[in-house]
Amino acid sequence: MSKHQDLSSAQSLVLAPGELQSELLAMLQRNASTRDYDQMLARVESNVHDAAERSLLVGSIRAAVAICEQQTLQQRREKGLLVVLESANDLTAIRDLELVLGAIVRRARQIFASDIGYLTNFDRLRDDFYIRAAEGAISERFKNVRVPQDHGICGHVLTHKTPYHCTDYLMDHGFAHEQGIDLAIKEEGVRSLLGAPLMVGNHCIGMLCICDRHPRHHEPWEVAMLSTLAAQAAIAIENARLFQETQVALQRASEANASLHRQAAEIEAAAEAQEQMTKLVARGCTVLDLLNEVASLLDGHIALLDEAEQLLQRTGADNPLDGLMRKTHVQDAVHLALSACRRSGRSQAVEWAGAAAEPPGHVRIAALMGADRLLGALLIASEHPMTPTQVRTFERGALVAGVVMLSQERSELVVSNESAATIRALVSWQQESFPALQSRAQAFGLDLSHPLRLVVLSVEERDIEYALRRVRAGIARGTLLEKFEGLLVAICAGEAYPQLEQTLRDTVVKDERLNTLGVISGPLTTVTALPGSFLALKRGIGILRALGRSHEMVAESALTMYSLLFEQRQAADVSHFIEATIGKLVAHDQRRNTDIAGTLLAYLEHTQNARSTADHLQIHVNTLRQRLEVVDGLLDSWRDGGRFLELHVALRLHTLRKGLQGGAD
Repeated sequence: MSKHQDLSSAQSLVLAPGELQSELLAMLQRNASTRDYDQMLARVESNVHDAAERSLLVGSIRAAVAICEQQTLQQRREKGLLVVLESANDLTAIRDLELVLGAIVRRARQIFASDIGYLTNFDRLRDDFYIRAAEGAISERFKNVRVPQDHGICGHVLTHKTPYHCTDYLMDHGFAHEQGIDLAIKEEGVRSLLGAPLMVGNHCIGMLCICDRHPRHHEPWEVAMLSTLAAQAAIAIENARLFQETQVALQRASEANASLHRQAAEIEAAAEAQEQMTKLVARGCTVLDLLNEVASLLDGHIALLDEAEQLLQRTGADNPLDGLMRKTHVQDAVHLALSACRRSGRSQAVEWAGAAAEPPGHVRIAALMGADRLLGALLIASEHPMTPTQVRTFERGALVAGVVMLSQERSELVVSNESAATIRALVSWQQESFPALQSRAQAFGLDLSHPLRLVVLSVEERDIEYALRRVRAGIARGTLLEKFEGLLVAICAGEAYPQLEQTLRDTVVKDERLNTLGVISGPLTTVTALPGSFLALKRGIGILRALGRSHEMVAESALTMYSLLFEQRQAADVSHFIEATIGKLVAHDQRRNTDIAGTLLAYLEHTQNARSTADHLQIHVNTLRQRLEVVDGLLDSWRDGGRFLELHVALRLHTLRKGLQGGAD
C-alpha cells in the first residue's frame, strides 16, 4: 500500500506539457507575478527528470515570463502616453504656468516611480539654473540650489542639448562637479538621475529631471518619454512667455489708443480754448476777463504779476496764490522760474522745498513779453500736474494776455498824454482860463470847483514807470496821476484824498525796493493855488532828500520853513548844520541813551515855560531843571535869545532826520 501511494505521488508531480500550457495561460490571464513563474520553474526543474520534457516546459515558462514582461512594458508605455496626453490637455486647459509645470513634474515622478522629480529653468540674467518646480524633495538646500551653467548635469545638458543619465551622481565624472551642488545632492540622498533638456528651437531653457535615492538604470523608452514631457514643459514655458508678450503688446496698444484719444480730446480742448480767447480779445476784453477765462479752461487759479514780480490781479476770492506770494521762499522760487522762462521762451514749473505737500501743490509761470521788454508774468496754481496740451494752452493764454496788455498800454498812453497835459496846465504859472481847465479836468471826472489836494512823489528815474503803473491800478476815476518834471504828481478832489493816500502808501511808499519820498499839500480851495503849492511840494521833496529820508510821505506844512532855508542844500550841508549846532547834545544822548535833545525841543516849543514843558513831558519841574543844567554844560550860551531860533531849527531837523516827525505828521 505504501509503495502504491509513493507511485501515485510521483506521478502527480509529473506535469504534462498540455497541463502546463493551460496553467501558464491561466497565470497570464490573472496577471501572475514574477514570483509565481519562478516557483513553477523551480518545480519543473526539480521534478521533471526527462531532459527533453524539462527543456520544453522551461521554455514555455520563460516564454510566458517574456509575454508578461512585454505586457507590463506595454502597460507602462500606455500609461506614459496617457500622461503625455494629460499634460497636453493641461497646456490648453490650465492658464497658470506654475500649475502646468507642477503637474508635469508630478506625472514624471509617478510614471517612472521615482523618488524625486524637479524642473529647472535657466536664468539668463544670472547665467545659472534654479529649481522652478519640484516634488518629493525634502532638503531646503536641494530645493534652493542654483547651478552654474558650466557645472552639474544641468551644465552638461545645456552644452550638449541631449538627455543625460547617471546611476551614481557623486561618482560620475561625465560632467563638472561643484561643491555646493554636491552638498545639496548628498543632503537629499540622490544617487541616480535622468535629465532631459527643455528646448525652444535651438535654445535650452531648462531641464526636467527624475531622481532616485538608489542606483537605477533607465530604459531608452523612459528617456524618450521624459524627453517628451520636457518638450511639453518647454512649450508651456514658451507659450507663457509669448502670452505675456502678447498681453504686454495688447496693453501697450490699449494705452496708445487711450493716449491718442486723450491727445485728440486735448487738441480739441486747446482749439476751443484758442477760439474762446480769440473771441474775448475781439470783443475788447480786459486782462482780468482773459485771466478768468484761462482759469476756467484749465481748472486752476490764475494770478498776474507785474514786471517787478508783484501781484497785480488774481482770479477768484480764495486764490491760494495770494497767500503764497507773501512767502519769501516762494517769491525766490518765482524769480528763478521767471528767469528760466525768459531764457527758454517757455513756461516753467515753480518749485521750492515742500511744494508738493503745500497747497495747491503745482504752480507754473509764463513770462509776458512785449518786444524785448518784460510786461509781467502769469502764474497758475492747480491741484494736479498739467498735461503738455494744458501747458501749451497756458502759454497761449500768456501770449494773448501780453497782447491785451500792450493794447491797453497803447490806449492808456493816449489817455496818459491827455492827463499829463492837464496836470501841466493846472500847475503851470501861466494857467489857462478856468473854463478851459474845467473842460480838461472834467474829461477825467475831476471837478475843479471843489477843494483839491496835490501830492508829489519822488521815485528813482528807473522805477518811475513801474511806480506809475502800480499806483494807477488802484486809483479811482476823478484822480489825475502822471509823471511830470521827473516826479509823480497826483491831483484829486478833497473827498477822494484818503483813498489816494492809502493807495500810495500800500503800493509804493511801503515798497522796500522803491526809494520813495512824498509831500502832501493841504486843501486847496482855488485852482490858482496849484502852481504855488506844486513849487512848495517840490521844495519839501528837496529837504527830505537833504535829511536823508526814504519811504516817507509827510505834510507840506511840516516842511515849509525848512524848505525855504535848505532848498538848495545837500544832505551833507544839513548834517553839518545839525552837528555844529547841537552835535554835543546828540552825542550825549547816543552815549547815555537819554533824550536831552527832545527835552530841549519841548522847552523851546513851549516858549521856555518850565511848568508847561514839564506838564507836556509828564515830569517834575525839578527834573526838567536838572536836564536843562545838563544842556548848560553841553551847549555854551544857549540861553542867549539870539540862539533860540538856530537851536529850534536844528532840533526840528534832527527830529525829522530820525523819523520822529512829532506834530508834522
